[in-house]
Amino acid sequence: MADKGNADYQWDGFDAEQYFQQYYGEPHADDDRVVEFAVNALKQATPHDRLLDVLDVGTGPSLIPFLCALPRARRLTAWEYSGANIAWLKFELARDELRPQWRHFWDVGRAAYGKGWDLPDNPAVALREKSVLTQGSIFDLPRAAWDAATMFFCAESITKRQDEFEAACAAFARSVRPGGTLVAAFLAQSEGYIVSDYLYPALNLSPEAIQRTFAAHADGIVVDAVGMVDHEIRSGYSGLIFLTGTAR
Repeated sequence: MADKGNADYQWDGFDAEQYFQQYYGEPHADDDRVVEFAVNALKQATPHDRLLDVLDVGTGPSLIPFLCALPRARRLTAWEYSGANIAWLKFELARDELRPQWRHFWDVGRAAYGKGWDLPDNPAVALREKSVLTQGSIFDLPRAAWDAATMFFCAESITKRQDEFEAACAAFARSVRPGGTLVAAFLAQSEGYIVSDYLYPALNLSPEAIQRTFAAHADGIVVDAVGMVDHEIRSGYSGLIFLTGTAR
């Protein structure tokens, strides 16, 4: 039996609020590592002398990518396929006060940026002003349209097919102008994840597999495994693989 592809799953029925509560209701130390990892990469993103157009691919029910990129961003674009997730993001960004979980991650990000950055205590207004929500497939991303891009737990968690995963990673990498920064995090050792009793797909990945996938699309690739354990911490999650690189 052939592995199921992206089109075989019910993305518009994705329970965004349940996902938020399940994965971010109680922030985990590995979530903080994602924020620190992303901030450290984005701080160094070129060009250094201006704000950047930053893309996040497969944003889902999460403000973490925007919180990480906000200090470097002129504009923040979420490229998200699920209509349910787009509606959730609109609601979250309309808040004048962020939920405590997002405030936690903002504080982690501010600490990672360090001294010399004039960052607001409450980033809600800045997030709303800079954000653009676009409903679209990762496979339809425009080429070379952004200065930097992030992708957290997307390409490996939308399909069980290796060819689709590789196509998604290629589209992500090509969305950034040559020389631009790529930042990504992937589930490690996952076979799928359950949200509201529905099983969504994931590929079981190793750091070596991620390295091979991006070798044709990026330079200066650095891949690190973090927090990998032999049991699930949350559904489908038993560790992370981080990647940074420079788009060709």
